Amino acid sequence: WNGDGGTQQAQIDLITAGVWVPIATALMTDPAIKMAIFSPGIANIFQANYCALDTFLSELAMNLLKSDPSSSTTVHEEGTHRPISTTTDEDQLALTNLYYEPSIDEHTYQKVQSRIYAHPLTCDYSKKWNLPIYYQLRFAEVCKRLETAIQSIQSDGWYAQVYTGTDAMATQLKETIGFELPFFMELFETLTWMWCKDVFLRPLTHRFLRGTTQLLGRVVAFVKDSLKGDIKFGYVENSRQGGGGADSVGDGLETPGKASTNGEASQFRSPTAGGGSSERVVDHTYVWSERLDDVAAVSWELTILESYLTNDHVEKILSTVGTTAHAEETKADDDDIQLRDLVTEVMIEASKDISPVVVEIWNDIIVDILTTKCAGPLSAVKGVAATYRMTNRPPPTRASPFVATIVRPLKEFDESFSTRTPAHLGSSWKKKIVDTVSEKYSTAVSELIETVQRTEEALKNRKARRALAGGMSDGEKVRLQLYLDQMEFKKSVEDLSVDSSEVEGIQSLISLTEAAEELLQKTRTS
Repeated sequence: WNGDGGTQQAQIDLITAGVWVPIATALMTDPAIKMAIFSPGIANIFQANYCALDTFLSELAMNLLKSDPSSSTTVHEEGTHRPISTTTDEDQLALTNLYYEPSIDEHTYQKVQSRIYAHPLTCDYSKKWNLPIYYQLRFAEVCKRLETAIQSIQSDGWYAQVYTGTDAMATQLKETIGFELPFFMELFETLTWMWCKDVFLRPLTHRFLRGTTQLLGRVVAFVKDSLKGDIKFGYVENSRQGGGGADSVGDGLETPGKASTNGEASQFRSPTAGGGSSERVVDHTYVWSERLDDVAAVSWELTILESYLTNDHVEKILSTVGTTAHAEETKADDDDIQLRDLVTEVMIEASKDISPVVVEIWNDIIVDILTTKCAGPLSAVKGVAATYRMTNRPPPTRASPFVATIVRPLKEFDESFSTRTPAHLGSSWKKKIVDTVSEKYSTAVSELIETVQRTEEALKNRKARRALAGGMSDGEKVRLQLYLDQMEFKKSVEDLSVDSSEVEGIQSLISLTEAAEELLQKTRTS
């Protein structure tokens, strides 16, 4: 009864009160059903139960209100549908006019579904699902899988076969994503596994995003610590030598974790007072950042990982999360935009520490290793003077053999990793190596020229300067050899696609040796 004296119509929700409430009550009160459905002990079953009932609940209104296409209907005024009578019974035909048939559209579905979700019993039903426990179980699975891979890598190196997928899947990952190291294939699988439809649950989206960032943080921290040498690779072998002299290898193959020595070393421990055996410890640990191929390979895998996270992995997450079923089209579009922005922001934040590691690897570690290798042959510069001092050798016509070996390590490395060098680095890392090596080369040549000049002055004072061979002094032969070496070194640098005119050390070499160009012309004409 309303305030105007009229009759107030009763509001009866047959869908919620007549269908959903009895079903929810049965699910939550029957002990056997509760244990079978809501128990999170077995994650796979719990996830399947949740998805099945969530789909049932989200589609309940539509499934109950949609018209049956198999029944014959006729359209009457105001869009109502009434069944066509298949009988000529006048009484039954008259009764059909009394049937109430509402006009149902998409808005009606949404309104009814909203009432179902707003019912207090639905809130109680949602609380029965122990979703945090389910997430903890799933995250524990993926953490165990990743930690197992890390331990194997730490013991057997980056090329250890830790990938748990099939060979066909490994081949596909190489061809599509570009991963080559088994560890990063395993990392890829763990990241994508969390967003599989038979693992992921939509209410836990924030937790799964956080878990993804935690897994990436664990890997990046491991790479950083092991690069610095805080975590050693390899193992420590313990063997025991008995009193009769025979060695008995114990079960002591220990992964070092944070070891204190590098390389392979061994030591003996004296036997105890009451025993006749001694223990021999062999240290097989190493710092992987000292291995050029390992460093370059890991750097490339990190580059691929960063690109994947900010592109393909975002799409993977979005395809799994999707939008709420039967949402209004405009609202669904807004949700998609907001979700994409959120996921993209999270993935960029999660991968922000990868790029600095890659840059450090190339601009510091790789540059240092290759600089040391390329600078090694420069010790032969001092021997150029000894080659011609009082040996009566003819003037040189070609560069010294050691010159070709100076940048050979850099050239071989560049050829091996030309397709696995991060594009954003360009050739700046190569120029840093050439700059340092050419500067050292220039210093060695400058010192040699000063030594030759002092020697010539001493010989001149003793009136023994002209020990000639073809009219050229020993000092001139040395200068000519240094000039030929400089030209060969400059050519080898340019073969690396490095502009020699921008290398200060090479320009210094040219100025130190250019005076010998006349000697070269003299040699060719004679």
